[in-house]
Order: sequence, then C-alpha cells, then structure tokens
Amino acid sequence: MTQVAGASGDLTGSGTGTGATAPGTPRPADGARDAVVRGGFARLGAVLLAGAVVAGLVSLAVQRVATAVAVRVSGQRAADGSAAYSAVTPSFAGTALVTALVVVAVAAVLTVCARRRWWRGTEAAGVVVLSALATCLLSVPLAGTRFYLGGNTGDQLFRTQFLGRLADDWHLADMNYADLPSFYPSGWFWLAGRFAALTGTPAWEAFKPAAVATSAIVPVLAALAWSRLVGPRRGLLAGLATAAVGVYPALAGPFVDEPYSWCLAAFVPVVAVVAWRAFGDVPARSRAAAAVSTGVVLGLGAMTYTLYAGFAALVVTLACALRCAAAWRAGAGPAVLRTRVPALVLAGAVSAVLALLVWAPYVVEVLTAGGGRAAAQHFLPLISAQLPAPMLAPTPWGAFLLLGCAWLVLAARRDRSAAPLLLVVLVGYAWYLLSTAALLGRTTLLAFRMEAVLVETMAVAGALGAAALWRALPAAPALLRSGRLPEARALVALAGLAAFVVPLQATGQNLSPQITKAYTDYGAAGVNALGQRDEDLDGAWTDEVLAAVDGAAAAHGLAPGRAVVLSTFYEVFSFRPYRGFQQITAHYANPLARFDERRDEVGSWAAATGPADLLRRMADGPFAAPDVLVLRRAAEGWQVGLTRDTFPAEPNVLWTTVTFDPALFDDPAFTTTDVGPFVVVGVDPDALAAAATGTPTGTPTTETAAG
Repeated sequence: MTQVAGASGDLTGSGTGTGATAPGTPRPADGARDAVVRGGFARLGAVLLAGAVVAGLVSLAVQRVATAVAVRVSGQRAADGSAAYSAVTPSFAGTALVTALVVVAVAAVLTVCARRRWWRGTEAAGVVVLSALATCLLSVPLAGTRFYLGGNTGDQLFRTQFLGRLADDWHLADMNYADLPSFYPSGWFWLAGRFAALTGTPAWEAFKPAAVATSAIVPVLAALAWSRLVGPRRGLLAGLATAAVGVYPALAGPFVDEPYSWCLAAFVPVVAVVAWRAFGDVPARSRAAAAVSTGVVLGLGAMTYTLYAGFAALVVTLACALRCAAAWRAGAGPAVLRTRVPALVLAGAVSAVLALLVWAPYVVEVLTAGGGRAAAQHFLPLISAQLPAPMLAPTPWGAFLLLGCAWLVLAARRDRSAAPLLLVVLVGYAWYLLSTAALLGRTTLLAFRMEAVLVETMAVAGALGAAALWRALPAAPALLRSGRLPEARALVALAGLAAFVVPLQATGQNLSPQITKAYTDYGAAGVNALGQRDEDLDGAWTDEVLAAVDGAAAAHGLAPGRAVVLSTFYEVFSFRPYRGFQQITAHYANPLARFDERRDEVGSWAAATGPADLLRRMADGPFAAPDVLVLRRAAEGWQVGLTRDTFPAEPNVLWTTVTFDPALFDDPAFTTTDVGPFVVVGVDPDALAAAATGTPTGTPTTETAAG
C-alpha cells in the first residue's frame, strides 16, 4: 500500500493535493498557490457560479429537447391541448441509450485531456457533459408528464404546495398556514418559486424543471470543487460518481427525489476535506478564507436543509478538534487553539448570519410569542433502525463503493483527502447510533437521511481509489516483469466503466415506481399524463373542485388562490396557493400553528347543535375560521380526514375522520356546491361576525357541478 499511496502523486498527501503540472514543467512552490484549494477560494467561487449558470442552461435546453421529442414520437397531446406536453406512456429505452453515449463522452474527455496542462478543458467539457447526463437520466423517462418523480403523492404534496406559496408571493411564508413565518427551510423553494413566477409557469409544473436542473447542477458543482481539491481528471470522476449517486435506488428512495436536500448532501464530503486542510498547518490567510467559505456553505445549507447543515457542522467541528489534537501531540502545544479555534468561530458566525436570512422571522416569532413542539423528526422507519451497507451489494456499483471504503482505510494516513472522507463515513454511522439514543428524548435524528451522505462519500472515495490504483499499476514489479501492464489497465478501465454504466443505464427501471406515479397522478385539469380520467378517483375531480373553491372565495371578495381552506382533498394545495387551515400531518406543520389544537377545533365544530351554534363556534374559536371547506360526502354525513402524530409507532400517522351533519350548513351563511364525491362549502365572513350577536339567517343556496 505504500507504493500505491506514493504512486498516486498529487492524489496523496504529498504537495498540496490539488493536481500536478504538465510533464517537464517545474512545480511551483507551495507558497505560490493556496494551501487548501487550487487557485484560491475567490476563484473557486467564481468558477462554481459560472458552472451553475451553464449547467442550468444546458439542463433546461436538454429538457426542452426531450419533451419535444416525446411529443413528436407519440404524436399526441394532453387532454387540455398543451403543446408542451404529451400523453405518452413512459419509456425507459432512451435512458439506456443516452446514458451509454454520455458515459462514452466522459471517457473521451478523460482521454483527450490526459495531458495535465489541459485541466481547464477538462473542466469545461465536464460541465456540459455532466449536466447533460444528469438531465437525460431524469428528463427522458419523465418527458411525457408535467410531474417530477413521485408525481403528486406523499411528500411531493407538500413540496409542490410550498413552491406554489413562494411562487405566488416572493415574501417568505409558511407553506400552509396564513400569516406565519416559514418553519421549513425556504432557500431552494424561494429560488424555484422565482423561476416559476418569471417564466409564467404554474408552480406545480415548475417543480419538475427546477428539480431536474438542480439534479444536473449538483454533479457539475461537485466536479468543479473536487477538481480544485484533487485535480481535474479525478474531479470529473467524482462529478460522474455524484451524478450516479443522485439516482441511486437507496432504501429511502432516490436522493434526487428531494432535490433541495441533495444540494447540500452532495457537498458534505467537500466541506470535510476543506475543513481538514484548513485546520492543518496552513498560512493564516488560507485558513481564514477556508473558514469563510465553509461558513458560506453551511449557511446556505441551513437555508435549504437544516439536518445536513447540522451534520456538516458536526463534521467540521470534529475536524478542527482532531487536527488541533494532532498538532498538540506533535509539540505545538496550546498555541494551536489560538490559531484554529478562531477560524472555527468565524465559520460558525458566517453560517449563522446567512441562516438568519431565512430563519430570522421564525426565530423572532418564537422569542416573542413562543412556539410549540416540532414533530418534524418524529419518524422512525425500519431504515432508520438499521445500518446501511451499500458497499456490500453484489453489483458493480457495490464493488465500486467497497473499493472506496478500502481506499479510505489504507490511505487515511497518507492522503489529505482520505482522512476527512473517512471521518464523514464514521460520523455518518455514528449518527445512526445517536439517533437511537435520541429516542430517550422522544425524538430522532432522522438517521436514514444520512444514507445519501454515506453513499456520496464512498462513491467519491471509489473514484479517488480507482485513480490511485491506476497510477500505482506501473509500480507493480510483477506486472512490469510479465509485460501485462496494458492488460491490467484495460481491466481497471473496464471495471470502472461497468461501475458507472450499469447503474446509470438502469435508472429508468430503478426509479420505475416514482416515474409511474408521475404518469398516473392527476394534474390540475383532472386527467393524468396518460390522458386517463377515472371518476372513481378523487383526482378526476380536481379541476371542478378548484373552480368551486375559487368561486366560493370570489363570492366573498377573496382574490383567487388566497382563501383559507380546510380540505379533505389535500391535492388542491398543490395547484393553488390556498392557505390551509390544517396541514396534512404534524410532521410538516409549523409548530407555531398548534396542530393538535386545530384538529380538536374542527372536532368541536362538528359537535355543534345547529347552524347558528356552528357559526358561533367558528367565530369565537382560537383560530381564524376557514373561508372554504372541502368535505367528502358519505352515508354518515360530510367528512374531513385529519391526522395525529403516533410516533414512535410506524406508520407514524393515524388518520381520523370528523363527520359533519349536513344540516349544520342549512343556513344562507353557507353556500354548498356538489363536485363528484365532494361538497365545497363557502363561509360568509360577515355571517361569522353576525353569529356572535345571534343575528338570524335564512335559507342556504345549493349548486350542483356538472359531471
């Protein structure tokens, strides 16, 4: 292993670890370049910004081409006649072909740019190739639907709802409740909302191009960052590994299913390497620049996904502690604390300032009015109670991850990248144990989310380990004596190609359940991507429910989409920026909203003795009454489904039904419209005020929707 480490040159701990110069070109002195990243952090920031813009534009262009091809091939249009949409059965054939072509292109780039002085060309080509690859992996199988992976089911419900709220108004707001600051991090959704507003795209449709573009930008930024840390060719391999990890069929689903979390999860290994180097023996100026840069990443992470931001902060803190301890043992003494701890504090201060751009309204509200207990972490599925072992999968990808784990252990003492990556893996597995311990406090640390970080770290390590193995082959005496070096390198190249091509080509099949949902879930027009409309399904009535809610709200002077709605049909919040009286589950509810009290309040309304009593209860309750109710007709009455948190049980949500006697709405204060299995009830705000004084009312108005 000593030969492997030494043969890897700039990949190992020798020099700065940022890549070597062209053959025959003198190495610049270490002091002539930044001690942490090639070219310094200012230049890296500019490169990342430019790379993100180019990757985003490439992704949007590829998406348009994929959709246009699907429309032309199928020769069909959506039921609403949209030209940008095709009622086409999902196909996975294109994914395999495109993936193979793009991987071959990556191999060509690596071959053409083999001479080290061409590293800028490697980066430029990598930006285009990686963004096109990541986009094709998702846009080709999703070309015939407006929905993203998972359609409009499960967690995608609240994501499209949140995007709709922030597309409707640029001010930060809670995804569901009116007049509350956001509890869920708004960073990615705010940007996606601005994209939807600027392009005039309905928010629920904008989620797909924004998510696919994010999934394309992430591997590009990873490749550029790793290029400045370990060299351009290894950086491109790390970016390719990141693209593969994003669509990895993990226990919790593909990581790109949650694009805003993938923005940070993919960069935890990068942050770890930067912090490890910065807290080592480097000039104070480089350490300060690294601290500010680390703080920026952590701050942006806190604005986007606080769980990963907290995990990354823990890794950075441990990196500082370990490097200080090592320097102390080496004879530096307590002086190491005076030089390194301030840098850690600086990183924390920068991250806190950035995080407050999103979190300040919520923090102020909690400090002034108090807040309830959050249930966001009340989730303990089986995948959180067992340690993941993706490197033991009997597949080429599993072997690739296993190579990464082996390299981390064998190169930890010699390579400036291996040690911090090994730290990330160890802390990731420790997080599972800490999450179990957190059960004593009736919460968890959502350990299953760490699988993304673990797989990403192992994959990057696999790329670096494969590069080290490639460079070490010429130093193997047995190979040199036998003359089998070309064959050995050919085997390594083929194995590496299989490790990438096999999982990438299988993307369509691996993501088949999520892709199928994208085609079968109903859109705002009441049909799915296949042009189907089954009136026995709630989604078939979506357009008529939306029209009825809008009509009831407009009758009382409310702007379209601004009504406060209590609905048993939660999909309506994906298609209009309605304010919800109650969130679908406590886990996505704002703690300031008092979720349990709201559920009990709805139950008290159903217990009213008559219309006047109902109006009085709604008017005198602790919460502003909804403007519209969407209830389901049943033999027992008109019903609304509500949930309660049952953590630590799994499933962690218990559905309950509140049933209203239809006679409670037999008053002109209520207007009712029948829509398929639903009844939409409009509430007159003036009647609510009058109810407190006992003003009598007359006869209700009833309409019946067509269909």
